[in-house]
Amino acid sequence: MTGGVDGQVSELLDLARTLVEAGNLAGAGEILTTLNVVAPSNFGVLKLLGIVLATEGRFSEAARMLDQAVAINDRDPLAWNVLSVCRFKAGDYQAALDGADRAITLRQGYGEARNNRGNALNRLGRHAEALGDFKRALAILPGDAEIHVNIGNVLRDLGQAAASVEQLDRAIAIDPGIVDAHYNRGNALQDLGRHGEAIDSYDAALRIDPNHVDTHWNRSLCNLLLGNFAAGWAEYEWRWRRSAAESRPRSFPCPLWLGQEDLAGKTILLHCEQGLGDSIQFIRYAPAVARLGATVIVEAFPPLVELFSAIDGIAEVIPRGAAIPTVDFHCPLMSLPLALGGEALVALPFELRATAEMQHKWRGVIGDEGRLNVGVVFSGSPTHKGDQRRSIPASALFAALPVGPAYHLLQTELRGGDRAFVETRPDVGFHGDQIGGFADTAGLCAAMDVVITVDTSVAHLSGALGRPTWILLPFDPDWRWRLETEASPWYPSAKLYRQVERGDWSRPLARIGADLSKQRYCAA
Repeated sequence: MTGGVDGQVSELLDLARTLVEAGNLAGAGEILTTLNVVAPSNFGVLKLLGIVLATEGRFSEAARMLDQAVAINDRDPLAWNVLSVCRFKAGDYQAALDGADRAITLRQGYGEARNNRGNALNRLGRHAEALGDFKRALAILPGDAEIHVNIGNVLRDLGQAAASVEQLDRAIAIDPGIVDAHYNRGNALQDLGRHGEAIDSYDAALRIDPNHVDTHWNRSLCNLLLGNFAAGWAEYEWRWRRSAAESRPRSFPCPLWLGQEDLAGKTILLHCEQGLGDSIQFIRYAPAVARLGATVIVEAFPPLVELFSAIDGIAEVIPRGAAIPTVDFHCPLMSLPLALGGEALVALPFELRATAEMQHKWRGVIGDEGRLNVGVVFSGSPTHKGDQRRSIPASALFAALPVGPAYHLLQTELRGGDRAFVETRPDVGFHGDQIGGFADTAGLCAAMDVVITVDTSVAHLSGALGRPTWILLPFDPDWRWRLETEASPWYPSAKLYRQVERGDWSRPLARIGADLSKQRYCAA
């Protein structure tokens, strides 16, 4: 061995490189960890240790090593590129972009860095720029299947689902073992309305990785959309393994009930999850649980407490955040179809009731002018991930509706442009300041002859109240609205108006306007 500490470090570093090339990351890591103690400021050691840690998926540790490495030598493109990957994995997409930019500056024609730059841009919402970088990366690395996957993903983000499928097919032709290629192909096929083929792609992904969480989740939604409820409800339980905030399982000091145990004489906590509309849709199963002999306590989102308190079979409703009473079992509301038997329960008869107090209040507000009273919701929460697909500008909706009815907004918030438009329409009443919760909204819905709404919680509320409810749906609707049919098994009083082409509201709006014109008291 060469004399001196520097010579020994150099020889051991060469040995570590050899081990990395041979795929022995553990052996290389042991040597490099020891060397980092002996020579803590050695650029080569820090860089290679960072690469080894990143390859093992230990990205935060790798980033610490690489930060030190580039502080010593900021001219190494590989160190910057791997650091970019580490920042991306940590969710710091701007830092990932900065690292990729630095690597590209130092090495022209660096395909891997171009690819990483595209990934960072895509997560930053700069999809068109990302596509440009992915195409540059592919020109440098034409046989790279992962780049085809990335191009397919960004094309889907840009609304080009057919082109996305083409790119993902190319990726699969190069390397059929990439699980994300099959998974994302399934997603793009769903966008195109080719749901049976999407199921096939999800099946292919799960043959490669049987525990791919998002594939199970999306396959469950696709099966539910197609009416394959037994398979859909069973796989819907994979939601608890997702990283999404709304899918984090909660901890209770009692077991989860999924139908196996006898509930006679027991107390069960049913708790809301996901959105307000989901809770309204699935609270229908609470009376069925009570009929099994259970005392049913419901933990509800605060705006729903008063509304749910009027449901037969529920012993008590508590707001989320309050102390949980002693119970024998718990069950999330959206697990009840699985627990109760699934398929036969989809069309379980159920109606919510607006309280007499709220009905009296809102009939006093609305009055009796002899006109058709039409409730309207044209937009939901702007933070909802699908809001751009479901919401409609107020001006576009009302342009399709006839003159004559008294229109009443059932939503509590208006966006700037919508508010300005509504203020020009004396026949449109905004009651947002008087709506204190969903019991109020239920009373207002009960006073309407017809409710016209996009896919928001009000669609569920009005449908559950048994009011005539006309729901405007995007081309690729949420799973609960099924496909093609105008009827809903969940809400017999609902009628569904669907986009025929993605993003085009003209035809469903024309139909809804024509149907409303046929109602009594509409002006000719």
